[in-house]
Amino acid sequence: MPSGLPWFEGRSHAPGLRSLPASGGLLAFIFFCTLCLSMAMAKVPLAMTGILVVALAIFIISFVSTEFGLYVVVFSMLLSPEFGAGGLGGGSATTASRGVTIRAEDMLLVLLGFSWLAHMAVHKELGLVRKTPLNGLIGYYIISCLFSTSMGFLTGHVSGLTGFFYVLKYVEYFVVYFIVANYLHSHAQIRRFVIALLITALIVTLVALAQIPSGERVSAPFEGERGEPNTLGGYLLFVGAIAAGLLFNLENRRIKYALGGLISLMLIPFLATLSRGSYLALPFVYFALIYLNKKHRALLIGMMIGFTVLGATLMPQMVKDRIMYTFEQKTKAKRVEVGGVALDTSTSERLTSWKEALEDSLKSPLWGFGVTGYGFLDAQYPRILVETGFLGLLLFGLLIRAVFREAFGVLRRAREPLYRGLAMGLIAGLVGILVHGVGANSFIIVRLMEPFWLVVGLVICADRLEG
Repeated sequence: MPSGLPWFEGRSHAPGLRSLPASGGLLAFIFFCTLCLSMAMAKVPLAMTGILVVALAIFIISFVSTEFGLYVVVFSMLLSPEFGAGGLGGGSATTASRGVTIRAEDMLLVLLGFSWLAHMAVHKELGLVRKTPLNGLIGYYIISCLFSTSMGFLTGHVSGLTGFFYVLKYVEYFVVYFIVANYLHSHAQIRRFVIALLITALIVTLVALAQIPSGERVSAPFEGERGEPNTLGGYLLFVGAIAAGLLFNLENRRIKYALGGLISLMLIPFLATLSRGSYLALPFVYFALIYLNKKHRALLIGMMIGFTVLGATLMPQMVKDRIMYTFEQKTKAKRVEVGGVALDTSTSERLTSWKEALEDSLKSPLWGFGVTGYGFLDAQYPRILVETGFLGLLLFGLLIRAVFREAFGVLRRAREPLYRGLAMGLIAGLVGILVHGVGANSFIIVRLMEPFWLVVGLVICADRLEG
C-alpha cells in the first residue's frame, strides 16, 4: 500500500549491514558537541550542567546505537519526572493556565529523534523513513493538526505558542513508531523490546502497589501533586491486554505462568486507581479477547461468569462505592439524567461539555479552532472535533482503522506465536483505549501513547518479517 506522502518513504534497510560512519567524521561531530556543551556549562547552574551532560551522552550513544536509545525510552515510560513549562499563552484560559507539561521522556524522544535524523544524514542511502502502511495517514493527520492550529492562530482562537507546542507533543508520539519501524529487523529485537515493555510494567505495578497503604487513589509515578490515576489505569489496561494476548498465544508454560502472574498483579493497582473510565474500558477489552480467541473462548466466558459472581461479593468496598457514586452522589447541584437516572456532577459536566462542543463545532466545522483553541475538554473525541474539525476527526478515524486492519492482518497471517500474541493484544488494547477516551484525552497522553505506538511499530515489523 503506498504511503501517500513521498517524504515519508525510504528504502528498506537492515541496520548493521551498512557501513558505519567514518571515524573522522564521528570524532569531529563529538568534538563539536563537546565544544558547544563546554560553552553552555559556563553559563548555566550546576544542576543544569548535569542534565546537559546526560542529554549529550544519550544523544551520542543513541547516534551510535539506536536500539540503546529505544530501550531508554521504554524504561522511562511512567518512570520519569515531569517539568512544567509554564503558560505560553493559549486559546483558552484553562489551557493557558495549564501551560505545557514536559516530561523526561518528552526530552528523550526529542534527543532520540535528532540522533536518528543525524544517523540518516550520515547514511543518506537509508532514506528518511521506511515505507509502512501507516505513514501516509500519520502524515496527513499531522498536517491537519498544523493547518487547524495555524488557522486558529490567524483567527485569534490560538494565541501564543502553546498550540504549536502541543502539536509538537502530538508529533513526538509518532517518533517511537517511526524509529521502531525503521530500525527493527529481526525476531530477537522484537522479543527483547517486548521483554523490556513487560519489565517496565512490572516495575510500575510494584511502585503503584506501594502507594496502596496510603489510602489515597493510586496514581502513576512522578505525576506531580494532583496525580493522574486515570493515566495509570489506561496504561495498566493497555499493557495488560498485551500480556493477555501473549498469554493466549505463546506455548512455553513457564512464560504463560509468568504472564498470568503479571496480569493478576496488575489488576490490584488497576482497581486501586478508582478510575471509572478505566473500569468502563475493562469489559470491552475482555470481550475483544473473547472474540479474538476461538481456542480459549469457552474458558474465557466461564471465567467472566465467575469473575462477575465473585466480584459482587469480593470486590473492595472502595471500588463499589466509586462505581455507585456515578448514580448515587448526594448533591443539590444540577445533574444530567439518563433514562431517569441522575448522574454525578463529574459525569454530568462531561456530558454537558460534549453537548457544548458539538454545538460550537458547527462554527468552524471543517478545521475546528486549532489545537488548544477551545476550552479544556477531558474527553478525546469532542476535543479532536473542536480542535481539528470534521477533517481531523475523519483522518484520526482512518488512522485508527488502519491500525486495526494491520493488526488483524498479522493475527491472521503470522505463524510466529509472539507476533500473533502482540497483534491480539494490540487489538484488544486499542479497543480499551478507544473506550477509555470517552472520559480522558487518551490519545494525547504521552505515558499511554508511547507504549501504544511502540507496540504498533512492533506489529508492523512483525508483519514485514513474516512476509
